[in-house]
Amino acid sequence: MANSNQAMLDIIRKQQYEKMRQDLLKRNMAYAKPDWQKQMVTLSPEQEQAFQQWVKANNVPFNPADKHPDYDMRGYYLSLQKGGAPQAAVNPNTQSLHYPDTFKTPYHESFSSESQMATKGAPSWQDDKLVTPDGKVVFQDKPEQ
Repeated sequence: MANSNQAMLDIIRKQQYEKMRQDLLKRNMAYAKPDWQKQMVTLSPEQEQAFQQWVKANNVPFNPADKHPDYDMRGYYLSLQKGGAPQAAVNPNTQSLHYPDTFKTPYHESFSSESQMATKGAPSWQDDKLVTPDGKVVFQDKPEQ
């Protein structure tokens, strides 16, 4: 009985997660380049193997099997290998690991003008707030005190 309840909870969580991702995509598509999906990096089989080892070895919070990733971690990895990406750092507001906005996809809650997949006029950071050109706050990194 406990296993079937857990399985049902897992299904519900997955459905909620997918709905949240689709809602974010819908919001962010207004700011995404039409060909943003083509910008997602595809690695050679050898690179993919090395990438997956890197993800495991570095405890990277990324699911390589995710069909709709909110971050182009493969693009980040490739850029890192070439020396072109800034290192991930701890976000002082959340105390979690943060990767540069450059590789965020429209599935990300804080998709910004700093993403290479964003158009001009995408929300931009104003201190700890992500703000649309008309002044609407769409994401806040630091809770109001």
